[in-house]
Order: sequence, then structure tokens, then C-alpha cells
Amino acid sequence: MGQQPSIPTDLSREVQVIGAGFSRTGTVSFALALEKLLKGPVCHSGTAILRREEAYVQKWITIQDTHASEDLIEENLRNLTAGYVATTDCPAIQFTGELLKLYPNAIVICTTRDKEGWWTSAQALMRNTGLWWLDIVFWPMPTLRYFGRWRDTIGMRLEKVYQTSRKNLDGPQLLEIHEDYVRRVVPAEKLFFFNVKDGWEPLCKILNCPVPDEPFPRANDGQAMQEFFENMVKAAVVRWEQMAVIGGACIAMSFWAWRMR
Repeated sequence: MGQQPSIPTDLSREVQVIGAGFSRTGTVSFALALEKLLKGPVCHSGTAILRREEAYVQKWITIQDTHASEDLIEENLRNLTAGYVATTDCPAIQFTGELLKLYPNAIVICTTRDKEGWWTSAQALMRNTGLWWLDIVFWPMPTLRYFGRWRDTIGMRLEKVYQTSRKNLDGPQLLEIHEDYVRRVVPAEKLFFFNVKDGWEPLCKILNCPVPDEPFPRANDGQAMQEFFENMVKAAVVRWEQMAVIGGACIAMSFWAWRMR
């Protein structure tokens, strides 16, 4: 989450790799590696959601709604991924089948890890994003004001694509449920699994490209997420304080003008 969102400049480029790994499986490191190997911008959708313009997050919210039609999903996905060479992380992973239909020449790489360790890490993410008061704190912040709706529609979409109730998604088995979904919507010859701990070689073998002469990127997703939320909450509190000062000044001036009449 500390990664700044990559914004494409050449909209003629198309998605070559659909990253289908769940959040907290090294998706930031994976995105950085793909940017190096594919020489283009990668849509780490978690980062993009929180740091790009409001119209971008609104499009994701629109297609995460369980009532969105197939045509609406396809149109918005085309716009959301235009110019990117790859996608990673949530919520893009919930549209793995739709993305493959949109980009039939792409391959799907699902980052993975041991489910118990993953669940420990995932719970920290859920604690950060599930705080009820974030919706209030983020209200005056551009883009982040849509955070609550974005989070809630992700939950709706998860139940739909996994074909199960939300109560069954609370535990380490969620990783297996997700990977079963990926296997269900992706032909076996198009699907690869990859652990970022294994470094460049297996990834470069999948992509049939040379191994870079540099260390594999190692981004601490959990620490970056924690720092991001702390910084955003601080910024939001400052915005609320500014609004309070301005509001107080307006009230004081209005009262003074009334007294002077």
C-alpha cells in the first residue's frame, strides 16, 4: 500500500498478466516485479482505489454492486484497466474471469502463501479497514470519502463470486475458497501459482523472460498499510480541524454582523 499508483500514459497497451492472488500474498512486491519485467504500469487496484481520483473509485464501486450487469462490468473494467500491462490485488481479483474474457491473450498468475500465516496477516488488514469510525473521519477527504462504500461492495462481490455466505469467509479457509474460485474461472493452461518468496526465477520462467540482475522487490504490505492508514487519519483530522476553524469563524462573523445591525 505504500506503492504510489501507476497511472498509464499509453492507453493502447493491454493487460498481459492478470494477478489473481488475494491481498496479503505479496501483491505489492508482485506488482513491482511485473512493472520491471513487463516494462509498463501495473494496476495494484488496492493502491489505486485509495490514491487515485474519485471517478476511478466510483467505477469500481459501480461494478462491485451485485446488481451490475455483465455489459456494465465489461465497459467499466475496460476503462479501469486501459493502458495497464497487469492487474493485481483486490478488488480486481474478484473479476478474474471477466478480465480474462476481456484480455484473452493474458495469463493469470495467482500469488499464494501458507494459509495460516496469510490469515494472521489478513486479520490485521481487516482490523484496519473495518473500523466503523473511518467512514466519518474520511468524509471530508477526496476519494477516501468513498472508502466505506468501496469496502462494503467488496464484501457483496466476494459472496457472489465465491458462491457462499460471508460467515464462511471468516478464517484461513478464505484463501482456499478464493483459489478454488480462480481455478473455476480460469482454464488450467492459463493459470499459474507463484510465491513471491521464491524470487525472480519461477516468475521469469512463467513469463519466458530473462532474470533481472537485481534483488526481487520486497515490500512489506502490512507495515505500508498501517503507515498509510495512520497518515490518512492524521490528514483527515487536520481537515476536520480546518473545517471547524472556518465554521467557527463564519459563525462569529455572522453573529458580529447581526449585532451591528
